[in-house]
Amino acid sequence: MSRNNLIGLSIIVLAAFSISGCGTSQKKVQSEVTGIKTRVETLESRVEGVESKQADVERMTAEQAQALDDLKSVNMPQPNTNISIKPREGARAGRMKDIQQALKNAGYYDGMIDGVKGKVTKRAIKDFQKSNGLKADGVVGRKTWNLLSGYLSAASAVPAYQGGDEAVK
Repeated sequence: MSRNNLIGLSIIVLAAFSISGCGTSQKKVQSEVTGIKTRVETLESRVEGVESKQADVERMTAEQAQALDDLKSVNMPQPNTNISIKPREGARAGRMKDIQQALKNAGYYDGMIDGVKGKVTKRAIKDFQKSNGLKADGVVGRKTWNLLSGYLSAASAVPAYQGGDEAVK
């Protein structure tokens, strides 16, 4: 074989290896991407399950709080003491109902006013925060509540924009 033929054959062999190697790398990357997508779907499914369980727990808590309130309203003879029990202000279920009502009045929420912070309520909170220049984290902190509470009664005036404050967790 001549030297030119040997060089030409070497170039062809190198080109064949280079091309086949790129195909293998691309298949490997596609395989990794598919694996990552599968893991993301699994994690999203787990998050949905946890959110569903959280909504169930909050619903049960709201029902238990309502049952406790019903029991408190029953006329029971009170012991003759100088100790009184004050109800906790800002009870979570009651406050969540206020949040849902304010969101509904502001046009961000169309679900039931049930005191449960489910997916629809959390999405409405984030939308409200985003529209009002707050950090859209779904947490109703002091700054979010200051804006949102202005919508508690349907006849209330629209509160002034406070600008870019983020919610406090």
